[in-house]
Amino acid sequence: MSKRIYLILALALVSVSSTAVVIRYVELVPALTLAFWRMLSASLFLWCYSIKKPQSLIPLNNKYKILFAGFFLGMHFALFFVGVRSTSVASATLLANTGPVFTSLISRFSGQRVPRSVVLGLLISIFGIIFVQWSDFSAEGNNSWGNVFSLLSGFCIAMTYMFASEIRKDTENILYGRSVFFIAAVTICVIAILSGVSIFSFSENDIVWFIFLGIVPSILGHNMLNYCIKYLSPTAVASIPLGEPIIASALCYFLFFETVPISALLGAPFVFCGILITIKNSVVN
Repeated sequence: MSKRIYLILALALVSVSSTAVVIRYVELVPALTLAFWRMLSASLFLWCYSIKKPQSLIPLNNKYKILFAGFFLGMHFALFFVGVRSTSVASATLLANTGPVFTSLISRFSGQRVPRSVVLGLLISIFGIIFVQWSDFSAEGNNSWGNVFSLLSGFCIAMTYMFASEIRKDTENILYGRSVFFIAAVTICVIAILSGVSIFSFSENDIVWFIFLGIVPSILGHNMLNYCIKYLSPTAVASIPLGEPIIASALCYFLFFETVPISALLGAPFVFCGILITIKNSVVN
């Protein structure tokens, strides 16, 4: 696999991890409101880019797949943001990052072979994540419903990547990204309305962070992962966010001078080693 893909994956990981930093500033904005504007702004930016550089049409056989991919992506963010407000951050993060586990199971049940080396890589990464966040699992707010929502969010992102792996075979990344983000935004909007949450519950000062979330963790993060899924298996791409807690801790150290837990320093090598093993053994031929 080319070094270019590794660089793109590294950029995507750092970009996705910046979400934790933004949440520090917009903690008063409802979770669903934040998720909605993140997805909508990302979609709008990609649509604006498409005006300058027109994209081809979505192949007919992919239109329904994109609807499902966008629906599951919207559900992922909605369930995760609600879950993280209902349980400990450690539990929510761990359970939401079970995406690669679900992609492996789905692939196995659909008749696809999952190399043992990939399973080994996942186990090493998950061990590292548990080690990193072990001290936080007993934090207040840890409850079963929050854990269930977080686990379901992991399943939903797995389904998104499973559809994306099929769609990206013959669909341009910008075309896929602008569509899937918009459908995700609509999904989150419907959930917000049903939940009685206003998508306009924010101040003018929060708009800049919506823009940031749309560009950095969404376009430079998730959309870059969508780009790589054409060359890697869904399991490999879904494993990248496993490094998010490590990178987020590093960002908070440099930006807020927060102390990085020793457990994070000791667990990080396991997480990244596992991710590398998974990626190297998941190249799509």
